[in-house]
Amino acid sequence: MKSYYNCNAFEDEVFEVKPEISVLQSELILKKLNKNNSASFAKEEVEYKCKWKKQDGFNPKKPTIIISIHNYSELLKKTIHNIESNNINSHCNLIIVDDRSTENIKSISERHSYLRIDNQKGFNFSMLNNIAALIVHKLGGTEVVFWSSDVYCVNETHFLTFLNKHRENNSAISGTKLVYPPSGISYTQEDDSLNINNNFPGMKGKWRNTVQYGSTVWVPVNNRIIPHHYRRFTAINDPKVNCDKGTNCLTGAILIINLKEYIKFGGLNPSLSKNYQDVDLCLKATEQNINCMYFGKDIYFYHDESLTISDKKQDKQMKSDTILFYKIWEKRILGLIT
Repeated sequence: MKSYYNCNAFEDEVFEVKPEISVLQSELILKKLNKNNSASFAKEEVEYKCKWKKQDGFNPKKPTIIISIHNYSELLKKTIHNIESNNINSHCNLIIVDDRSTENIKSISERHSYLRIDNQKGFNFSMLNNIAALIVHKLGGTEVVFWSSDVYCVNETHFLTFLNKHRENNSAISGTKLVYPPSGISYTQEDDSLNINNNFPGMKGKWRNTVQYGSTVWVPVNNRIIPHHYRRFTAINDPKVNCDKGTNCLTGAILIINLKEYIKFGGLNPSLSKNYQDVDLCLKATEQNINCMYFGKDIYFYHDESLTISDKKQDKQMKSDTILFYKIWEKRILGLIT
């Protein structure tokens, strides 16, 4: 049965991994926002046209890192170099998901798997990852790592510790501590990023090498319970974030995910294209008593937060995602997080 909240292709028994793949997905789009803050949504069928090339030596027994990108080819080069220079590629397969780019992303991806996805709607983070994850599943893989294009590994040990903790704790979805990178590591060399200037002006000159994400805390804002990054701008070794713990919410910047559970959940919500799909996934897991874990004890990754979308945070799709997320979860959140 078609669903607007689950990836339809996960239920397609005849889905095949081929050089050219077409995925048709049912999605809800914000049609009208009324004066009383109620909303109406339109139903759309969106076709995702895919071109696939598997890397030489793809090993389904290894985890597969999935990085999606729209242009920003120089950023992608930096991120791939970081993965390779820290030897992470010897432990993982790597898929570069090219989202409608006009820059030559394929040439940068020659040593790795390459998935080009085109559609007429626009950016949909959920479907980019869903399609890549489905391909890995069909190839026999059991673990994927959603890795944002602005996340960098500190060193090989941090990654392997993260992966081992995920496995040892029988976690289905795992996240970790994220830190704002020092200027020498950051993609942009400016003292203050556009994201800091726009959203945290009081932290100008003070934010680098502090915690960007230390797990999630839920806070009441305007009669809603909102997920916030816990202990943002604190020290890396702050004991409240330098720990491991179960959780009900994780950021999608970097996640290790067991594909068995991910397929069962229907993947990331296709109707949440830009925002809240990571929260939605974790709440679905929590509702089914599936293990979600935050691992921050003595490990972290660098995150150039919102590097590729900081100037587009308040567009119509972001508003649609926020309204729809609370339409789905508002009456159930309190019972899941307390």
